[in-house]
Amino acid sequence: MTYTCKKIGAAFFALFLITALAACGNASDSKGSSSSSFKKEETITYKAENGNIKIPKHPKRVVVMADGYYGYFKTLGINVVGAPENVFKNPYYKGKTDGVTNIGDGTSVEKVVDLDPDLIIVWTTQGADIEKLEKIAPTVALKYDSLDNKERLKDFAKMTGTEDKADKWLAKWDKKVAAAKTKVQKAVGDKTVSIMQTNGKAIYVFGDKFGRGGSIVYDELGLNATKLTKEKAIDEGPGYTSISLEKIPDFAGDYIFMGPWQSGGDDGGVFDSALWKNLDAVKKDHVYKIDPIGFYFSDPISLEGQLAFITESLTK
Repeated sequence: MTYTCKKIGAAFFALFLITALAACGNASDSKGSSSSSFKKEETITYKAENGNIKIPKHPKRVVVMADGYYGYFKTLGINVVGAPENVFKNPYYKGKTDGVTNIGDGTSVEKVVDLDPDLIIVWTTQGADIEKLEKIAPTVALKYDSLDNKERLKDFAKMTGTEDKADKWLAKWDKKVAAAKTKVQKAVGDKTVSIMQTNGKAIYVFGDKFGRGGSIVYDELGLNATKLTKEKAIDEGPGYTSISLEKIPDFAGDYIFMGPWQSGGDDGGVFDSALWKNLDAVKKDHVYKIDPIGFYFSDPISLEGQLAFITESLTK
């Protein structure tokens, strides 16, 4: 009986050993296969502000620290796993941030590490430590205004191998703009349109290349800016100009898109002043309140929301 038990035990031990060795072999093969597939992963070299960066052509986990670029990657069908708080406040992103982690103000390296990204997008001026980020994953640093909206979409599409999706969006966008342009120009004619934001006592007047719907109003819809807006915010400067309350009648158009610099921001008493109340646009109820976060962004998703708002406002 004892001999039989020993024999059975030995057989079980041999079977266990064979199984364990086979498992180790499979694990080794699996690891080798994984490593091999990683090496074969297609990459491209992207010329960024921080040098020529080798990045995955088809990234799977992107952290967009530069909040203004979030909508571009979503439009291109790229999986974004982390984005700054501003993204979650944009009304035009409703339902488009599910599963995305809020990384705060977009400067925390620690919050990025936890997300295990394979690509990081950051602005050169937002205060993040780019050298530390580069140790986490390929990091592309960009200037805010280095490309216009359409060029930026095409650039990101080329970066991620999604040119077909960019082309599809651009074709749809052109049709939407053409339809809106017919209605808006019929309603507005040759009258002027202004885009403004208040920040305390300072008033910012925007042109066609610094967000706030300017590219839609002046470029896409072909509406007229006031003489001084054209001179100070379109023909020169970074795309906007700052004025005092006393100058507002000189820059105000027949129609005004106006909002605070940030939600709940101080308007500096602008709307209570006689200068504001005496503007033709105010008297004729041609002032339209823009969302400061929604109009801060200029990506495809936000542009669609802005176009709808602008068109509805000017044609009602």
